[in-house]
Amino acid sequence: MIAANRLQTLLNAGHFVVSAELTPPRHYKIKPLISKAEKIAAYVDVVHINDNALSQARLSNVVAAHLIQQIGIEPVVQLTLRHKNRIALQSDLLGLAALGIRNVMILGGYPCSIGSDPDAKEVNDISAIDAIAATHNLTTYGKMFNGDAIAPAPDFYIGTIAVPYTAPDKLDESMALLAAKINCGARYIQLQATFDLTTMQQWMAEVVKRGWHKRVHFIGAVFPFSSWKGLEFLQTIPGFNIPNDVIERIRSSDRKSESLQVTLELIQGIQAIEGIRGIHLRLIGSSDCSQIVELAGLRQFAQRSTIT
Repeated sequence: MIAANRLQTLLNAGHFVVSAELTPPRHYKIKPLISKAEKIAAYVDVVHINDNALSQARLSNVVAAHLIQQIGIEPVVQLTLRHKNRIALQSDLLGLAALGIRNVMILGGYPCSIGSDPDAKEVNDISAIDAIAATHNLTTYGKMFNGDAIAPAPDFYIGTIAVPYTAPDKLDESMALLAAKINCGARYIQLQATFDLTTMQQWMAEVVKRGWHKRVHFIGAVFPFSSWKGLEFLQTIPGFNIPNDVIERIRSSDRKSESLQVTLELIQGIQAIEGIRGIHLRLIGSSDCSQIVELAGLRQFAQRSTIT
């Protein structure tokens, strides 16, 4: 039996997990990415390596994750179905298993139209729910997606994403989608980065009411920004809900300190929500989370040095 990894161990033990996200470059010079990982290693438990973030062609995140793992940092590899059919997805999973990388997060991904190659064709060969189920079967029974058996079975710790806000008339639909992901084998749910605590609180209240926070681990997320321009950029990314009061607050001050204060308030609010078992810092466009972790008092939660 394969021993539990750090992320799984921390979550199962009830620790509040701190993670950050790194973006592979649009070239093959890996040293700057490794340097960024080394700088944040003391402040987080695991590091997510995103998969062609914002639909831009980038260095393979499987390669990046392997190199980061070699310097002693546990990676979480995001697998985006926008540009992977089931053959490519299985290839990546087998590669990760060969490298001893167990943490995966399966997601759909942003449309190609917003990225570096807007004319690229989106694959969408397999849904997130079906991909989670197939990966769970691969882990549990050693069955490839077509049913072929392999031995030994790889052992993946499977996560996915959810959007923690929705219109009242879409809440049942949102909960049904979440239930399907949990029932198919997701063991941790990372929430889309939020700027709206009220709607996230309401969404998580529905999760708690159903008792799902006792079945899987929910991890909140923030998207640090440093100015009005940063917030303006985030508004162009599909799926973000940025309240008008936050927009006006930053527009009227446009100070780096105010942007940081908003991020710290969001982290504090997310920590207080029942059912949340961690915080994820999406660092696209930024390479340093040390100040945020320290000011938010999150460093005490980073357990990297105590889990082997």
